[in-house]
Parts: sequence; structure tokens; C-alpha cells
Amino acid sequence: MPVDLRMMRYVIAVAEAGSFEAAAERLHMTQPPLSRQIRDLERELGVNLFHRRPTRLTEAGRVFVEAAREVLAGAEQAVERTRRAAGVDHGAARVGYTVTTAFDEMPKVFAAMRARHPGIRVEAREAWDSELTGAAADGELDVLLGRHLAVPAEWLSAVLRSEEFVVVVGAGHRLAGRAGVSLRDLRGETLRFFPRRFAPLYYDRVLASMRSTGEEFDVWENPLPGLRNLNVSLSDSGYMLLPRSLCGQLPGGIACLRLKDRLPPIELRVSWQRNPSPAVMTLVRTARRVARREGWLTAAPGTAREQP
Repeated sequence: MPVDLRMMRYVIAVAEAGSFEAAAERLHMTQPPLSRQIRDLERELGVNLFHRRPTRLTEAGRVFVEAAREVLAGAEQAVERTRRAAGVDHGAARVGYTVTTAFDEMPKVFAAMRARHPGIRVEAREAWDSELTGAAADGELDVLLGRHLAVPAEWLSAVLRSEEFVVVVGAGHRLAGRAGVSLRDLRGETLRFFPRRFAPLYYDRVLASMRSTGEEFDVWENPLPGLRNLNVSLSDSGYMLLPRSLCGQLPGGIACLRLKDRLPPIELRVSWQRNPSPAVMTLVRTARRVARREGWLTAAPGTAREQP
């Protein structure tokens, strides 16, 4: 029986999101029609793709998802080759990315664009969140890449990565030798954070997540902000919370500790303006392809305001 690409995307979305509800949000649709269409597909195939309650792939479902990803990748390549043949693979995309994406995500997206779309010029700008959102509102940027960025309301966005926080301390800290800590273990310590004006939404979301545990902490706004300077700002005491993926990018003299508290995950999103140029949409698709290749989307929640 023929299975269209849309149904393949639906099954993959449920597998990645971990639930029909989260997948429906990611696909910008309601849950009942999504569940019904996948049930219809299972009946046509004569197999169950998912166990329900909790939602997880069956062995047949794992085979389907693996094959579907290969088919979708092939379809995307066919589209790209067609666009290049028609001379569409050109133009420019202006990208603003935050300091937390400068070590891993943005370099990989940039490398993928250069390898697969050399005709598109990527104009990249690294800056703090407030500068980037201001530039986007003024029409100076086409794409934003960051965590908890206050993007313009009319923009579209998609989750590229979802991960937990870790606690970062200096190597001489009293807790540095532990594998994991809770926020309760850090009572009396000071959170050493960047000034709020640099990234207001990110700042507020992190503090709100911490306070959801019932703990309260003093906050010291670091006059020498930035990940490259953490070994200086954490040399004597204090701590910071960061996305887990940044642990391998920090300077020496730093220890990353697993956070035992269940805080909401921190999301990395790619955001873009409505009615984008072909070059901009190519960059967005490339970013999402890199996310799939790198496994950033595993168990990621759904996306909001995502283009179908």
C-alpha cells in the first residue's frame, strides 16, 4: 500500500515527541485526528506501530521509523537537487545566534550549509539575546538561533534541541567531586549569572525553573559575563546552571554536575520570519536536518508556531 510522506512525518513526530499530544502540538494540529490517522495507518499495515500508555514504538514501529527517515531524507535531497538545477540555490540568509549556540549548534549548521548549499551566503552574527531580538524586530535578521529568545510574535519557530540543566562550579568547589547535586545542596551559595539586560527571557526562565523547586538563591550579576570566563567568575565560590551540552565547551578548572532536581528542559529553537526567501527556508531546513542527524531531537517536546 502507498504511504505518503505526510504520514511518515506523523509517525516520526510521535516517536520523537514521546506522546501523541506533544506530537500534535509539534505538527500544529489537534491530537484526535493525529491519533485517528495513525490508527488507520496501523490497520492498513496490519501491525501496531506504537504501544500506548505509555507511548513507545513497537519493534515494527522502530523499523518503520528508520525506513521513513531514509525516505524523507531522499525526498529532501531530490527537492534540493531540483532547486539547484533550476538555479534557486542562491541568495543570502542573515542569521543571529546566541552565545550558548556558538560552540556546537551554529558551527554545525554553518558547515552543513557550506557543504550542501555553497551558493547561499550565510551572514552570521553572534550576540547576546537582547541585541539579536532588537535586530530581528528592525528587520536586520532573517533567522534566530537560541534558547528562550523573545522572538517577534509573528515569527515561526521549531525546536532543534531539548536538554536538561547541569550545575557548573569551579574545580575547587566543595561539591565539585560529586556526580550529581540538588538545589538544596547549594543552599547558601550564590548563583553567578550574566546581567539580566543581556537576555531577559532566558534569565527569567532559568530563575523561574529554579524557584519551582521551592528554593531561593541570591543572584550575583557577573561583570565579566560569557562562557569563556567561567573559570574566573567561579574560581572561588558560587555556581551556574547551563545546558548539559555545553559541558564539553567550557574552559579548564570547571566541573559539571548532574542536577537531581527535575526542572523543565531548556529548548534550543530556530526561528524565522513569515514569508521567507528560498535561501532562508533552505537554512531552516538544513538546521532541522542537522538536528536529526546529531540526535538533538530525541525525546524533544513539540514545537510551537511551527510551519507545517
